[in-house]
Amino acid sequence: MIKKTTYLFFTIFILSCSNEETNTSIETSITTFKMSLDYWNNLKQLNHASYAYTVNSKTELGYNGTTTITVENGIIISRAFEIYSQYDDEANFLDYENRIILGSFVEDKNSIGTYNCESNDDDNNSVSFCNAAPALTIDELYNTCLKKYLSVNPSSNEINFSVDDKNILKDCYYTSNFCVDDCYFGIKLTHFEWL
Repeated sequence: MIKKTTYLFFTIFILSCSNEETNTSIETSITTFKMSLDYWNNLKQLNHASYAYTVNSKTELGYNGTTTITVENGIIISRAFEIYSQYDDEANFLDYENRIILGSFVEDKNSIGTYNCESNDDDNNSVSFCNAAPALTIDELYNTCLKKYLSVNPSSNEINFSVDDKNILKDCYYTSNFCVDDCYFGIKLTHFEWL
């Protein structure tokens, strides 16, 4: 009986410590998020809400993709996407400058959203275009981050939020505790610049 009580107490203690760590991690992420959002709102005004950012992606087949969104005075003026391979036909690794471009598109402000999965169902390369990041402003990314990625259940997911050297959103994603491969759901920016 004493053995069972000791075991039960020990299990409850471990679980409570784990929950405290999880709660602290979420609280830190939310605090960093709020600070970053304040920085963003101030810097956005100083820079006339004109910037560009890049998101990298990877397909199921191992190809890499980059999407660059350009915003001028708070309005998205372009979305450019490129899918490429860094391996040649003999499986030799190529540096980025020598990559093999498999597909690309550029949308201007009048054609944002033209390239999407629904409109390219008959195209054999439509899967490639599904890996393009949606055309969103940084304001929309902060909103998506808070509502969709920071709000998941912290006991079954590892939640990550980080900022760049300007204190602007860089990563906001979660990884399921049940994921065995390199999988994540969310936002990962690889480049940001003011215009």
